[in-house]
Amino acid sequence: MTATSNLPFSPSTAPLGAHGAPTCKHETASVLLRRCDNLGRPRAFINAGSIKDESGKFVTAEIQKGTEHTPENAEARFAQLVTGKAKWHWPAEPEGEHLIGFDTVSEQRRFAPGEALSEGVELTVIQGERKATAIHLPPPVVIDLREETPASTDLLTNEQLDYFRANGNNALVFIHGYNVPHGEWGKLGWHSSKATVWQDPQTVNDEYLNGAGAHNWAVHMEYRLNRAAGFDGENWMPYSRIINISWPGNTGATDFMQAELNAMAAGRRLAPLLQQLAGAGIAINLISHSLGARVALTALNILGTVGKPNMVDHLFLWQPAVADNALTNDSNRDVHPLGLGVFPSAHKTARKIVVLHSRGDGILGPDSNESNDWWWRLLSPASWAVAEAWGLATADDPMDEILGKLRGAYDKKWWTFPSFLDNGFGPAIEKLYKNYLPLTFEARPPAPRMIAHRPPSEVPYFRLKNKVKENWARLEKDILTEADALWQPCIDCLRKGERPPEYTLLAPLNHRASISPQVARDYVLRLKKLAVNNWFPEQAPRPALGYVGFKKITDEQGIEFDRFLYESMNNGSFIPVDQSQWLSSHSGMRIPSEEVFKRSYETAIMRRIISEGEGFGQY
Repeated sequence: MTATSNLPFSPSTAPLGAHGAPTCKHETASVLLRRCDNLGRPRAFINAGSIKDESGKFVTAEIQKGTEHTPENAEARFAQLVTGKAKWHWPAEPEGEHLIGFDTVSEQRRFAPGEALSEGVELTVIQGERKATAIHLPPPVVIDLREETPASTDLLTNEQLDYFRANGNNALVFIHGYNVPHGEWGKLGWHSSKATVWQDPQTVNDEYLNGAGAHNWAVHMEYRLNRAAGFDGENWMPYSRIINISWPGNTGATDFMQAELNAMAAGRRLAPLLQQLAGAGIAINLISHSLGARVALTALNILGTVGKPNMVDHLFLWQPAVADNALTNDSNRDVHPLGLGVFPSAHKTARKIVVLHSRGDGILGPDSNESNDWWWRLLSPASWAVAEAWGLATADDPMDEILGKLRGAYDKKWWTFPSFLDNGFGPAIEKLYKNYLPLTFEARPPAPRMIAHRPPSEVPYFRLKNKVKENWARLEKDILTEADALWQPCIDCLRKGERPPEYTLLAPLNHRASISPQVARDYVLRLKKLAVNNWFPEQAPRPALGYVGFKKITDEQGIEFDRFLYESMNNGSFIPVDQSQWLSSHSGMRIPSEEVFKRSYETAIMRRIISEGEGFGQY
C-alpha cells in the first residue's frame, strides 16, 4: 500500500480535553463515503460494508439501493460513529471491482487488488462529517461467443461503451487461440472473491490465482499489455481493461477442422461488436493468437466486403494459425480444398496489419532445420509403420506436444491416418452433414459371378451407390436453398450493424459476408471432389503465417510470388515481425520471458499502438 498526504500536517484525533477544553465522552460523527472507478466515474453501492469505530462497534451505512451508477447511488452515509480511529471493512467484492484506492481530504492511499480485504481500510472519524472516496477498478469485459445467445449479448453494454470512451476513447480487443476452454476466474489471494487481474503466483498454482482457460489468457494478456504501456505494477490507477473474446476453439487436440468452422462462426458474431465500437467513435486495436486469427480475419473480411474501410487501427496477428497467403487480395490463390484459406477483403478493414511469427514455434511448423513436407510424401496409410502408430496411441504427452515432436502440428491438420487421431476433414464434415450420410462408398464393384441373376436392388454395392447419389442430390439442393435464402439478409444485417445469419450447410464459407448461388455450386463441386478422395486432399496445406511469415510468397524470384502482399509490405500496410530469435514456443507470450516482453509486447505491439496509433487507455 502507498499513501500520500495532501496537507502539510496530520489532523489530530485527540479529544478536546487534551487541549484544555472539557473532555467530551463518546462524541459521535458520520462518514460520507463515495465510490468511483479509477476514471472518477460514480459506481453504485450495492453493499457498502461496515465501519468499526473507536469503541469497537460495527456500523452499517444508509444507501440509496439503486443499481444505476449515478452520484446519488454512489454514496453511503455511516452515522453515529464514535470519533477516533476506525476501519472500513469492504464486503466481498463485486466481480472484478477490486479496491485500489481510498482518498480523504488529507491522504491518498493506493492498494493492490485484494490487499485491503482482510485488514480493512484505516480512517479517522472526526467531528462533523468525514468525507472519503473508495476507488475500484471497473469490472472486466468478456464477450462469450461460445453459446447460442441473443444478439445483444455479443455487444458491449452502454456502461461498457462509456468506459472505453472515457478511457482514452480507444479499446483493445484480444482473441485467444485454439484448444482453449472458457474456464473461470481465479481466487483473490486466499479469499473467496474472484480475481480478474493478474497475481504473481510465486509458489502458488497459477490457475488458482489467475484462473483457467480463456480467463487465464485474459488476465495474463491484460496485465502484460498494461505493463508494456507504462503501468508500474503498483499504482493501479492508470490500469486499463481490454475486451476479451471467448470462442469455442476447444474441440480436442486434433479436431482442427471443427475448430476452424467454430472460429469462422465466432468471427461472424464479432463483426457487429467492431461496428458498435467504430460507430461510437472508439478507436480499435485487435490482437489475436494462433487460430484466433481466423476469428479476427473472418470479421474483418466480412466488414471489408460490405465497405467498412480502416475500421481497425492496428491488427496484430500473433503466431497466426492461418495460411501464409491468408491476407492476399486474390481468392484464386486459395489452395484450401473447400475454399476457406484466404480472406481477400480483410486488409481493407485494418489500417495496419502486424504479423508476429517465429520459426521457433514447434506447433505451427517443424524445427527450422528440417523439411516441412517430409510427412506429406509419406502420408499414405501403407507407409506408416505399426510401431509408429502404436507409439502415438500410447503416448502420455498431450496431443499438441506429440504432434509437435513430429515436426509441427499445424501442417498435419489434414491428416486422415492413423484413424485414432480423429482429425482431418472427415470427422468435421460428417458431423456437419450427419443428416445426409453416407456421402462416400468403396468404389469397387463386386465380381460378376457374385451378382449373377440378382437385380441391382438386392446387391449391397448398388444399393449403397444409389443411396449416396440420393444423399448428394438432397444435400446439393439444400445447400443451394440456404445460399439463396441468406444471400440478401446477410448483407442487410451487416449494413445495419446487426448479427448476420450464420450459414449451416455452408459453414465452411462463413468467412464470407454472404454466399451467392454460384459460389455455393462451386463449393458443392469442391466437396464432391474431396469426397471422391475419401476426404483426403490432394496437396499439403500451405505453411502457417505464424511460422514462415511472408517470406516465401514475397520472394520476387519465387513461383508463388504475390505482388499484392509484396507491395503491402513495402508501403508499410503489412508489417512482419520475425521473433525466431526470442520466441521459442507457440504460447510463449502468455507467461513471457523478459526478452519476449521487451521485444514483442513493448516494441512490436505497444510502441506502435501508442506512437503510431490511437493509444492504449490513457497512455
